[in-house]
Amino acid sequence: MPFFTTPRSAQPATTIPITYVDILYDHAGYLRANNGLLGDGNLAGKSVAIVGAGPAGLAAGYLLSSMNASVTIFEQDQARAGGRIYTWQPVPGNPALFEMGAMRVPPSEQVFQYFAKLFRVRPGGQFPDPGKVFTQIVFENQTYDWHPTDLKPPAIFATVSKAWDNFAGSSTLQSLTQNLTDPSTFGAAQQTWQQLIYGPASPGPEQGYSTISFYQGLVQAFVENYQAYGLQQPWGEEEFALFGALGLGSGGFGPLYQVNFAEIVRLVVNGLETDQQFYPGGLSDLIDGFLYSQLPNGNMLTSAIQFQTPIQSVQALQGGQVQVTPAGGGAAMTFDAAIVATTTRSMQVDMGLTDPPSGALVLSPDQNTAIREMHLMNSSKLFVLTRSKFWLPPAGQPATLPANIQTDGLVRGLYCLDYGQNTEYGVVLISYTWGDDSTKYIAIKDPAQRLSILLGSLQAAVPDFVNALTAQILPEYTFMIDWQDQPSYYGAFKLNYPGQDPLNQILYNQFLQSTNGIYLAGDSVGWCGGWIEGALQTGVNAAAAAANQLGGNLFPNNPMTQNPSLYQYGP
Repeated sequence: MPFFTTPRSAQPATTIPITYVDILYDHAGYLRANNGLLGDGNLAGKSVAIVGAGPAGLAAGYLLSSMNASVTIFEQDQARAGGRIYTWQPVPGNPALFEMGAMRVPPSEQVFQYFAKLFRVRPGGQFPDPGKVFTQIVFENQTYDWHPTDLKPPAIFATVSKAWDNFAGSSTLQSLTQNLTDPSTFGAAQQTWQQLIYGPASPGPEQGYSTISFYQGLVQAFVENYQAYGLQQPWGEEEFALFGALGLGSGGFGPLYQVNFAEIVRLVVNGLETDQQFYPGGLSDLIDGFLYSQLPNGNMLTSAIQFQTPIQSVQALQGGQVQVTPAGGGAAMTFDAAIVATTTRSMQVDMGLTDPPSGALVLSPDQNTAIREMHLMNSSKLFVLTRSKFWLPPAGQPATLPANIQTDGLVRGLYCLDYGQNTEYGVVLISYTWGDDSTKYIAIKDPAQRLSILLGSLQAAVPDFVNALTAQILPEYTFMIDWQDQPSYYGAFKLNYPGQDPLNQILYNQFLQSTNGIYLAGDSVGWCGGWIEGALQTGVNAAAAAANQLGGNLFPNNPMTQNPSLYQYGP
């Protein structure tokens, strides 16, 4: 679920990491080398419960089922698998889609690319990122045009664009990304990243990117050391306001100012902001691949899912088994292992993992603390279906209506989406917001009312677009989501505050340390919150741990060989 873009977002990727800097393990490479199997053991007769049918739970279920384990996946939703991969088809049978969750994927999401290739899920077309299509930017009630033929954003963004491009393109970060492309240079990447995230030998308030906020990082770079980034003078109030409201003209960073600086920098070095790809068939095709691909035993994973079955308790039993109890008085069930693949908030709120009523702790005290304290970001989207793709100009003519609008107002980011020649409908993502911008209108639950307010906020700035859009909207197909008030989610994606990277480290490595057959997975415990890859990586990890416990005879260099002490993130 990418939460911002930069002008690099639609650029071809020249350097594609095979792993991420906080992990230094090639999950996709392991799967490719072993024909998609975790080990050569036969898990027939072994049972595994998986809580959550999102990408983490489905990946784990697919891999364990491929080794003949008996997998049961519990999903609280009435009939939908996919978690925060949520592709909604407003008109049944028509290819126009609303991506309520994840909507773009860069090439550096290697586990995603592995499964996408396996399931024949292909990107196509251009995502309407700012500057790649005719874009209009609204800042302080002024409108600026950004045409795809322009090499740079409008002049008002010159200073912030130069500063950020010089930071992201610094030799340190570029070499760090390069060192993530080959296992032989992972050691160099580890050394560089440690120097950036935390330096215990340099006492003081600014000891590294993991310990300071994004805002503090910008101050360090563009105020205290501005000349190093090609600036003639330090950033002032105007630059911080502009960057906070609109970034580089492609999405405001203001709601992210409070997260730790390392969370932003790891997006750059992991290649997550580069060459973001559009999947016109819907990202739910990946979910369908997990569900409907034939397994070695001839079955399909879809038959393993029990919908409308929220889980209220996961407990370790004496003798090594795990008890899973459905909410609402359902009978408890016993399994050989269990994988909890939900958000950390669901782990705490719905299942009571941190405070089990029995008093028998399922996780270690530090793991419980991490679940309680890890930050989840809010996020909201509102989509409309239009009668036509009204923003598209006649063939050979320049666009007169924008396909992308970025504002410092309520709308923030607006995207016009073309799902191809097989549909006459247009799709407009009216507003994609996160953090405080998402919270502003969460109390407005009526989609029509929220849409009216959002369009009203745009009317004076881009009247031609609003008038054209209003005439085209099919009001019965207005759909919105606020992930923070969705049952069993309670938020959109993980983003760490300063000082929380050590908690992230604890949760990511839980699969290596568990001795009771209970393993955690999901985007919320991964190292790239907001991206499908984090869910898939942790799903592979948890499946490997369960298979290892159950006698799966894992192949060499398996996920269990990861180093839980790669970095020191803080005191």
